Amino acid sequence: MSFVSRLGVLVRGLATAAESKFPHKAVPPTYTLATLRAFPSLEPHAVFPVHNAFLNAPIRRDILWLAVVMELDNKRVGASNPPGRSDHKFSRRKLLPQKGSGRARVGDANSPIRFRGAYALARTAPNDFSTDLPEKVYYTAYRIALSSAYKAGKLFVVGDHEAAGAELLPGDSFNLELTHSHPRALDTFVAKHGFSKLNVLFIPGEYDPEANLAKAVSRYSDKVRILRKEDVEVRDLLKADRLVVSKDALVYFAAKYTKHIL
Repeated sequence: MSFVSRLGVLVRGLATAAESKFPHKAVPPTYTLATLRAFPSLEPHAVFPVHNAFLNAPIRRDILWLAVVMELDNKRVGASNPPGRSDHKFSRRKLLPQKGSGRARVGDANSPIRFRGAYALARTAPNDFSTDLPEKVYYTAYRIALSSAYKAGKLFVVGDHEAAGAELLPGDSFNLELTHSHPRALDTFVAKHGFSKLNVLFIPGEYDPEANLAKAVSRYSDKVRILRKEDVEVRDLLKADRLVVSKDALVYFAAKYTKHIL
């Protein structure tokens, strides 16, 4: 038997021995459990499985930093827009002849070197400060932000489960919406759960500006916000001390931000 053949037998033998050493090895779980709650009491009534890649992602602060910087760069307006030569009202005629005046050569009155002339030469304005980030990296940052809130106990999912059959408390519902339009309803919710000094973010499945919750949030302080699920950014998830998300919105996030990995 050649040396290569003996080496192959040895490697196969070692692999067989290693595999048979742990015949009952455990497989890591693929899913984690999220609690479904009623609103506004936030009473739990069911659990449902969510893939680990979505709500149990390892925390990577460097990726979160990249996403936040990109979002802030894209929000910069770049309002500085000084007028250039083509934006001024003066004619294009030379102010003095090229030769014979005994003075330095000059161009037209729109030149930036002249009083009342243009303010910028060869400018690239209005300024564009936007930066790019690969979609996969940004989606990873989104999953990390949601996973961080989930692991810290800051994520509250509001919704119903088909097999739950739970009884609701008076005034509760399985929708992320206030059941009545009393002006103090949101104050009661915030005080009951100890959210008075916290940043609270509501993310409904379908945003309706005429809904009771949306109207109540518009009358409240800046610490309580409500956003359309399409408008939520990584910064919003990280800034919020409590995330109250409808099940439909969470399913939307899972479908959108795991399409590259699942």
